[in-house]
Amino acid sequence: MSKIHRCMDCGKEFMLDYSGLGIDLDGCKTQEEFDNKLLEYNKKLGISFPINICSNCLKPLVNLKDSSLNNKKEEIINVEETRKKHISKLKEKFSKEEEELKKYSSEEEEKKKKELEDIKNTVEKNEEHLKKLLKEIENIEQNEYNLCDEFRNLESNVYEVEKELSKSNDIKLDYENKIKSFSNTNIFTEIFQISFNGKFGVINGCKFCEPNNNNLDYINGGWGYIILLTKLLAIKYKFDSVKYDLVPLGNYSKITEKEKKLDYELILYDAKLKEKFNTAMVAYLGFLEEFLNYLYKEGKIKVNSEDYCPKITGDKINNKSIRIENGKDKLEDWYQCMKFLLTILKYLILQVLIDENNAFTENIDNIDIINNSKPPNKANESKV
Repeated sequence: MSKIHRCMDCGKEFMLDYSGLGIDLDGCKTQEEFDNKLLEYNKKLGISFPINICSNCLKPLVNLKDSSLNNKKEEIINVEETRKKHISKLKEKFSKEEEELKKYSSEEEEKKKKELEDIKNTVEKNEEHLKKLLKEIENIEQNEYNLCDEFRNLESNVYEVEKELSKSNDIKLDYENKIKSFSNTNIFTEIFQISFNGKFGVINGCKFCEPNNNNLDYINGGWGYIILLTKLLAIKYKFDSVKYDLVPLGNYSKITEKEKKLDYELILYDAKLKEKFNTAMVAYLGFLEEFLNYLYKEGKIKVNSEDYCPKITGDKINNKSIRIENGKDKLEDWYQCMKFLLTILKYLILQVLIDENNAFTENIDNIDIINNSKPPNKANESKV
């Protein structure tokens, strides 16, 4: 039977063949049974030696004669003692090395601990720094998102602006075309339409009728058109009143007395409160009278005023008061006075058309001006 061992004497690995010892080991089923038989064999020989001895070291012992057995035993003992001393030295050496190793391990452990602590601190610092970086990245991403959102809004605004510019170009082109189409027209005849509806004067659809609360917007609007028309006529003829200034504000137009710095509003707030409105209308007649005198003086009047233009005297036109007063007859006078006033404005528009030698002069009905400008007599009073 064979088995691999490491020789305790020479230290070499070997496969021990026990067949040459005359021992029946082949029938052993276990290692323990094998070891026991080998031990019995050793006892029979009267020697004690380790089992793990190679054949080269064991055979000399087995072949010894009885006479040399003791000497061999002594040699074996000496070998054993030598081996033990050798083992003892090895153990001592190992012990020293182990102490040095422990010392080295302790120092190395402290060193490693310190390195580990430093690494831990570095990791914590890096983690803190990383958190800050992540926060900055988050802020940068948010800013980037905001900038992208602003960019999209700006892009949308640019698109809207481009659309508006395109519309503006279209509007500009439309205005240019309209300007060309109006180049041969007259602003006064195009914008201001003056007519008469029975006993009422009308300008741009605003009728100067009974001053009740239902008609206040028409009356205020009509005066807004009158102030605007008169202002444009004054500008055209470069007239600057010494006493008054006209302020066109639509339904809230007014007249300013320059020296006193007083405003007279041409607004009828309540049909029952007419005094301020009357004062404003009288102030307007003062402006209009000064304007007509300027035109006569400058030679701007081309049509005989005796035939066409009603006369202004104080607060009256052709002896009809412009004030709104109680009583049916007084109210009829106001209606007629407003028709006279509109006739004067039509008369001034006619002067503009004559000055410009415009073909639109035929739009002015001279017969209508004449019929409404002369004071009525008993024969035609009912017709006016």
